[in-house]
Amino acid sequence: MVIDGPTITLSSAHAAEEGPAQLRVLRVVHAPWSGRWPQVVLLRQRIEIGRLGGPAGPLALDDREVSRLHAVVEPNPDDPDGHRIVDQGSRNGTFVDGRRIEAATLRPGTVVRVGKTLMVYLEVDRPDLLPRAPDTPRLLGRSEPMRRLRAELAMVAPRSLPVLLLGETGAGKELVAEEIHRQSGRTGPFVAVNCAALPEALAESELFGHVQGAFTGAQRKHDGVFGAARDGTLFLDEVGECPPTVQAKLLRALATGEVRPVGASDAQQVDVRIVAATHRNLEDELGRDGFRADLFSRLQGWVQRVPPLRDRKDDILMLAQVFLGRVAPGLALSTNASEALLVHGWPFNVRELEQTISAAGVRAAAAGGRVRCEHLPAPLTAALGERAGDREAPGVEPAPALQVPRDEVPDREALLEVASHFGGNVAQIADYFGKDRKQIYRWAERLEVELALFRK
Repeated sequence: MVIDGPTITLSSAHAAEEGPAQLRVLRVVHAPWSGRWPQVVLLRQRIEIGRLGGPAGPLALDDREVSRLHAVVEPNPDDPDGHRIVDQGSRNGTFVDGRRIEAATLRPGTVVRVGKTLMVYLEVDRPDLLPRAPDTPRLLGRSEPMRRLRAELAMVAPRSLPVLLLGETGAGKELVAEEIHRQSGRTGPFVAVNCAALPEALAESELFGHVQGAFTGAQRKHDGVFGAARDGTLFLDEVGECPPTVQAKLLRALATGEVRPVGASDAQQVDVRIVAATHRNLEDELGRDGFRADLFSRLQGWVQRVPPLRDRKDDILMLAQVFLGRVAPGLALSTNASEALLVHGWPFNVRELEQTISAAGVRAAAAGGRVRCEHLPAPLTAALGERAGDREAPGVEPAPALQVPRDEVPDREALLEVASHFGGNVAQIADYFGKDRKQIYRWAERLEVELALFRK
């Protein structure tokens, strides 16, 4: 059985049809060998992990640092749906979330390391229950939460419903808002306003505009963000930070579809799609003079949660490689650095990952070789203990294997992944896909991939 490429093994052909709605899988996300990496559906069977030529099964790994029988994954007797991993006296040890273990319980999001192979234990929906997710140009990630997010955006984007985006700082709420606008078909522009930065005294003018001479300093007419977003999308970022007076002004505009510029005698009708975002739990603040219930009801035509990065760990290394390709094309992540990235909690989400990898890429490029733990912030690598201080010898570890099919037309994420892997070298990218260089440029243009990423 196959889910999104890598092989998945079930104990029987009927498991997918008659099994539970959610499955536990062990997915390889980093390995030293070329080719596709496996992800294994774990039911109530015992799975052996070992070096290729040792145990038979999907987790016979082409990894010289893995023992012949390294570890086993077995049902957890204390959890009818869960599993645990038990080391089998391996030479180099089994690590769970950065710590060497003899036996450990696996929980969704657990990171497992054997040799130079990294795996993530995940809880996912059965593939036949997961909605099809169309490709998008900017929302990168092949994890189930991102596939579900893209599927839901495809449903709501063409509608006129207001959308309220809920998510943590740095999770990518503005990118989601831009994607909603891109798929909406609206002819007007996408306009973003940071509600937390609106000066209360000038909020009405910033939102709805003003006429010339409306107040001291109003030397010319100003449209305001509602007027600027006419026939398009207005993104109200951090709407939960709006003071009560601004909330009241927003409510009237949303209720009537009309705005009255400061100093004007007549209201103007505006056709604007509203997408709002907040990292706060607005429902908890209703009725406590924190946020108006009537404004909340206007904004929540469609409530969309944006998943935090810690809930999509199987995207972390792919995103890191894309970000690394922007500052240091051709560089790879060492296994220790990759493990540190997977184990870290990422409280500031994708934004934090991008900044961390960008800085690490600059350091690694100056030093030569791969991105290693020494190039990452010390708090991020602390979970690895003494292993974080080991300097990994340059050239020992091969670049990560590409998991992109060579005989299929790539989506945007896949093209970015291949471009990053080859440092933007168009000849090598074309050779990988078996196409000519012109086809690579055509794909890049159609998928809205920046041509600056490519070099001759």
